[in-house]
Amino acid sequence: EVLPDGSGSRVAMFSARFDGGEVELQIRAVHRLLLRHNYEVRMVEAGAGDDFGDDTLLFLDEIKSNDGVMLAVCTAHYAEMTASKFSSYVELKYCFANGVQVLPLRMVDTYPPTPPYGSEHAYDQKGKAKALIGAAFAPSLLYLDCRGKTVEEIASQIAARLRRS
Repeated sequence: EVLPDGSGSRVAMFSARFDGGEVELQIRAVHRLLLRHNYEVRMVEAGAGDDFGDDTLLFLDEIKSNDGVMLAVCTAHYAEMTASKFSSYVELKYCFANGVQVLPLRMVDTYPPTPPYGSEHAYDQKGKAKALIGAAFAPSLLYLDCRGKTVEEIASQIAARLRRS
């Protein structure tokens, strides 16, 4: 299936826990495919040691200012609080606070995400990430089911949501 041209589609930003794993590799391939078809999709591409924070801030501002969409790559630990000032937790909190549309991409069976927390957690003893997921992922919020799908199938689902009707 060939993707339709994405010129004029809504701008979007991928938000994920980037850990170098299978889901990240798949989503990066989806990102490249969408770019090749003129979709305005953003993703931090920082290598080790690079400061990707500036890109994150610019991308968040762009989707806020242009009626864009945050594509939340939902693994079980999506939105976990970490040492990073630019974590998926911070990205989701920004979108929730600013009324930016979030489109969850369900990548695994665990949904909504269940970010870890507790007295032993280095950054989230109280469950702030769990509370944010509860607020931002209302039961009425529809997700794209990406489980078991190919790169092309996931890109096609996202493209359909980003094209302006």
